[in-house]
Amino acid sequence: MLPNGRHQRGPFVGKTGFNAFAHHVPDDGNVVILFGPHIAISDAGELGKYLRTGQSECSTACGAVLAAYDACKAGGAKADAEMDTDDMQQVWIQRYIATKLDTIVQAKEPLAVLARVAYDMVLEALLGIVHTNFGKGKLVLIGGVMINMPSPCDDHFQPLMFQVRQEGQDPIDLMPAISEDALFGST
Repeated sequence: MLPNGRHQRGPFVGKTGFNAFAHHVPDDGNVVILFGPHIAISDAGELGKYLRTGQSECSTACGAVLAAYDACKAGGAKADAEMDTDDMQQVWIQRYIATKLDTIVQAKEPLAVLARVAYDMVLEALLGIVHTNFGKGKLVLIGGVMINMPSPCDDHFQPLMFQVRQEGQDPIDLMPAISEDALFGST
């Protein structure tokens, strides 16, 4: 959480911010990072629409990703778009989506593919800034897509990465341990 009470969205702290964070980890401390975009499903089954508590109409989820996608489809966003320092997150998202636009629009379920593209975008950026130079502890990366479900259903999390990293060690992939077969047995 940021000092102003808002949550940080996206890996915008960059290498400098992660380095500063790493200097605050206790010598034998561990770090857990949960990351990923979200998408919603409306009561009618429409992807990208969500009826939030206290609102009378559905709104978009994730609004930033869907706005970037719409801008790309309309030709208003390019992979080499100039950075707008007043809207860095949106330009960053638009740049990435612009590079994957053909794949997204040609998909049977474009918004489902868009959610996965958003995940890949965050994963790529996150892997570019994290490190294990903070002591003997472990860095645990849990990534996936948060799925906001209509009431009365609970939200879901689709795990796509579960990895443990430690200085001087090869990463350990724990995704097989949480696969459907591991949890429920093979069918």
